[in-house]
Amino acid sequence: MKAIDLNNQISALISNLVKSKVSRNLLEPQLKKYMKQKILDDKESKASIVAKQYQFLALWSMYKSFVRNMDKGNISSKVTKKIIKSFLNSVLLRKDVSNESRQAFQSKYGMLPPTFLTISPTKKCNLKCIGCYAASSPSTESTLNWTLLNRIIEDAYSNMGMRFFVISGGEPLLYKSENRTILDLAERWSDCFFLMYTNGTLINENIASRMADLGNITPAISIEGYESETEERRGKGVYQRIIKAKDNLISNGVPFGLSVTATKKNISLLLNESFYDFYFNEFGATYMWVFQYMPIGRDFSEDLMISSRDRLQLHKIQDRILSGKEYFIADFWNSAPMSNGCISCGRAGGGYIYINWDGNIMPCVFVPYYHDNINTLYNAGKSLSDALFTPLFVKGRAWQKEYIGTKDNPGNLLRPCFYRDHYKTFYEIANQTQVLPENEDAQTALNSKEYYEFMLKFDKELEELSSPVWDNLKKSHKTKMQMSDVKYDTGLTDDDFTVRKLKQ
Repeated sequence: MKAIDLNNQISALISNLVKSKVSRNLLEPQLKKYMKQKILDDKESKASIVAKQYQFLALWSMYKSFVRNMDKGNISSKVTKKIIKSFLNSVLLRKDVSNESRQAFQSKYGMLPPTFLTISPTKKCNLKCIGCYAASSPSTESTLNWTLLNRIIEDAYSNMGMRFFVISGGEPLLYKSENRTILDLAERWSDCFFLMYTNGTLINENIASRMADLGNITPAISIEGYESETEERRGKGVYQRIIKAKDNLISNGVPFGLSVTATKKNISLLLNESFYDFYFNEFGATYMWVFQYMPIGRDFSEDLMISSRDRLQLHKIQDRILSGKEYFIADFWNSAPMSNGCISCGRAGGGYIYINWDGNIMPCVFVPYYHDNINTLYNAGKSLSDALFTPLFVKGRAWQKEYIGTKDNPGNLLRPCFYRDHYKTFYEIANQTQVLPENEDAQTALNSKEYYEFMLKFDKELEELSSPVWDNLKKSHKTKMQMSDVKYDTGLTDDDFTVRKLKQ
C-alpha cells in the first residue's frame, strides 16, 4: 500500500508541476525527495547503491529535459497530458493491472518477465547507411504482417504485463501491412508507450500531427554528429530533411530525441560538451541515446569501433552532463550502472527481448543470433514467453546474474555486455547452444579467427582500464549522496586522455 500511495503522490505532483512554472518552483523539491525515496529506499530492488544513484539521476534528468522543452513551447500541453497517462502512469508507475500479469508470470516461471520488447516490423529502409546493423536498404522487403505484429504486442501485453515497446528497423515509418502502419499500432494500444527509432526523413507535417493526436509515441531521430558527419554515413541532403522533421515535431508539440552511433569518426564531437548543448538547447531534443558502433551487420568493420580509452572518456563526459546539466543521455553500454547491468536475454528487472522482421527472437538488437522464431512458436501453440527459456537465453541470464553480483559487491558494470565486453563468454555459449545466425555477416563473424582475436584484445584492454574507474565509483557511492557531489576520477593519467578539439 505504501508503494501505491507514493506512486499516486508522484503522479499527482507531476500533473501539477506541468501546469505552471509557479507550481513547479513550489513542488519540485518535494518531487525530487519522493523520487529519491522511491529509488534509494526500495528494499525489493537488487541494485547496488551505485545503480540506484544512477537511476535517480536518470529519472530526474528525464523530467528536467522534458519540462525544459515544455517551457520553450516545444511540447504541447495536449501531448503532455497523454504522456502522463501512457508513459508516467502505465510504464513508470504501473498504475494499472499490468502487475497482475507480471505476478502470474512469476508464479508460473519462477522469474519476473522482461520489462519491454524491441521489435523491427520491417527491414525496408529508404536509406542505405554505411555499417547498418540491420543491413537495411530500399530493396529489402522482409516485413511482419499486421495480424502477427498485433498478436505479438497482445501476447507481451497480456502475458508479461508490458506497456513499453521500442520500434526499430529498417525504417518504421515505411511499415505498411493490411493497410495499417506503426502509428495505427500506437493507436490500437493507447495505454502503452512507443519509442520509435527513425532516420527522420519521412516525418512530414501529417505524420507529426498524427503523433501529437496519439500522444503515446516519440521518435528518436538518427544523427552521426552535425551535417557533414551525418551525411557522410547517411547520404547527401539527409540532415536538412532531419531539420525539417524536427521543425514539424516542434510545431505540433511532440517530444523527440536523437540516436547517435559513436564511431572513431565522430568521437571527437561526442567528447565535447558543446555537442550536447547544441542538440538539447538549440535543436530541441528531449533525450539522446548513444550506441557505440558494434562490428555486426552489413560490411561490419572493427576499424569504426571506438577504443576502450575513448569509451571511458565518453562515460566520464556523459556522467558530467547527466548530473551537472541535467540532459537525459543514455548510452547502451556506458549506462549499464543505471540499469544494473546488461538488459539482454529477457532479464527480469528492466530487461528486454528483440524480434526482427523475419520473426527471429534474439537476446539483443546487437546480438544477431537466435534459437526461436515467433511464427514457429505460435504454430506450435506456444507463446513469446517460451522463447525466454531457450539455452541461449537461459545461459545468458545465468552469466548476467553471476557477473552483476550482489548489492554489496557488484561486478564491474562498465563492461556489462556478454557479447561486446566478454566475447569469449559469448563465443562459448553460442557454440554450446548451437545458435543460428541472423544473416551471413553474423555467420562470418562467428567463424572468423581474426574477429575473435580482435574482440578478445578489446575486452582485455577494457578490463584493465575500467577496473580502477569502477572501484572508484563503488567507493564514491557507499553513502546516499548526490551524484553531483561525487568526484569522477577515471584512475587514468592526463596522457591517457588527450585533449580533443572539434573539427573546424
